[in-house]
Amino acid sequence: MKDLIETILKGLVAYLPVLVSIVATPRESIRKLIRDEPDALHRALSFCGLTLAIGFVLQAPLAQSEQDFTSYAGSMLVLRIIAIVTFAGFVVLFFRLVGGKGDYQSTLCAGLYITSPIYLFLVVTNLIRLGILTRYDPEFAAIWRSGQPIGEEQLQAFVQGALPLAIAASLLVLLQLLISIVWFWRCWGIYREIHAVSRFRSALVYLLTTALWYLYWISTLLILRGLNGGLLPPLG
Repeated sequence: MKDLIETILKGLVAYLPVLVSIVATPRESIRKLIRDEPDALHRALSFCGLTLAIGFVLQAPLAQSEQDFTSYAGSMLVLRIIAIVTFAGFVVLFFRLVGGKGDYQSTLCAGLYITSPIYLFLVVTNLIRLGILTRYDPEFAAIWRSGQPIGEEQLQAFVQGALPLAIAASLLVLLQLLISIVWFWRCWGIYREIHAVSRFRSALVYLLTTALWYLYWISTLLILRGLNGGLLPPLG
C-alpha cells in the first residue's frame, strides 16, 4: 500500500496536467496525445494505470485488510485493462461495419484516455453516496456496498426517516448517468476522426457501443459476484 501511494505521488506531476487538459478539451487533447506524442500507447496505458491506482487508493478504506486491498487491487487492475483492450476491439469492429478505416492502436489509446476521467468521477461520487448512506445507517450502507438486494421495507424506512439524504443519493445516481452520457458523447468525435466516417455512421456506432457498454457492466457485476461469493468486492 505504501509503495503504491509513493508511485502515485511521483507520477502526479506529469499526470495532473494531462488529466486537466483532457477534461477541459477532450477531443483536442486526446487527438494531440495520440498523434503527436512518441510511444503513444505506452503513455496511454501508463495514464490509465495511474488513474486506476488512484481510484483503488481512494477506495482502500473499504477493504478489510491490506492483504485484501492488495489482492483485490491487483485483480481489478487486470480486469479493467482487459475490459478496455477488448472494448476497443469491438469499437474497431463496429466502425469497420460502417466503413471505418482507423487502426486499433489509435482506438485503444483514445479509449484509455476517455474512460480514465469518468472512472475517477464515478469512484468519487460512489464514495460520496456511500457516505450519505452511512450517515443514515452504517448497516444499510454496508448492504448497498456489498451489492445485496435491499428490501422494500428498508427503502421505505430510508425515504421516510431521512428524506433529504434519500433525495441526495438519488440525485447522485442521476448525475452519474447524465455526466457519463454527456462525457462519452462529447469525446465520441475523436473516434469519428480516427475512423474517418460521417456523423450519421458514427452515431450508429455510438448506439451499438452504448448497448455493448451496458452489457459489459451487467456481465462484470455478475462475474464479480461469482468470484466474491455473491457479493461485490470492496474495490470498483
